[in-house]
Amino acid sequence: MRAIDDSSIKYAAILRVLSVWKQLPESDISNMLREYHLITDDFREVEDQGLITMTFIGDEYVITPTLLGRLWLEQFDSEEKK
Repeated sequence: MRAIDDSSIKYAAILRVLSVWKQLPESDISNMLREYHLITDDFREVEDQGLITMTFIGDEYVITPTLLGRLWLEQFDSEEKK
């Protein structure tokens, strides 16, 4: 049996948190989503997909969803309902 690493559930969890809060520091998102054990590289992966932006402010990154991220979450949620 081959394991498949589908990150879309993790992406959706991050984007759902951001849909409520609009923008949050990386540590706050990591604390809210402890079950995913998120690290900076996970957020960079989501940023590489164009779903969030990471801006370094103070001593950590502030994460903000992009328009593409909001549209991606909307499509993901509609597919999950089917």
